[in-house]
Amino acid sequence: MLVRWVPPSEGAIKLNVDGSSRGNPGRAGCGGLLRDQDGNCVAGFLSYIGFAGSVEAELMAIRHGLWLAWQSGYRKVECESDCMVALKIIHDNAEGFPEFEHIVEEIHQFMLLEWDVTVYHIMREGNSCADFLAKMGSSSNSTFSLMMNPPPELTALLLADSKGVLYSRV
Repeated sequence: MLVRWVPPSEGAIKLNVDGSSRGNPGRAGCGGLLRDQDGNCVAGFLSYIGFAGSVEAELMAIRHGLWLAWQSGYRKVECESDCMVALKIIHDNAEGFPEFEHIVEEIHQFMLLEWDVTVYHIMREGNSCADFLAKMGSSSNSTFSLMMNPPPELTALLLADSKGVLYSRV
């Protein structure tokens, strides 16, 4: 199967998010970025969240990403996460996962605001830019860093996404 990053639909902004846990549980962080139809990064974030597992890190990435999109004034958002477990937990209102109830409640509160937001799955190979930022977050000491310009190390991945480079999923 071949996978690539797909730009947002007309009039929307794409929010790609990811969580990272070194050890699962271990030192954890998250990251994400907002991109336009041309694949240009218009804003991004990374965050160190402490000692946590990968699902918690992913949920925090979705929460931080929705906050960033709302605060940036976007009202049509397509949010992509590569963690099916986190998406199911959100869909099921954290049923069976009481440790995530507070994060899921915050996500649901964001989704109830006056905007058009969808949260859905993307294959890991199509989410490499968010993965890069999440790994930076897990290595950071900052609880939240907002970026208006992507770090230079992310340039090649952003360019590959904007050109539609295909990645093989094995």
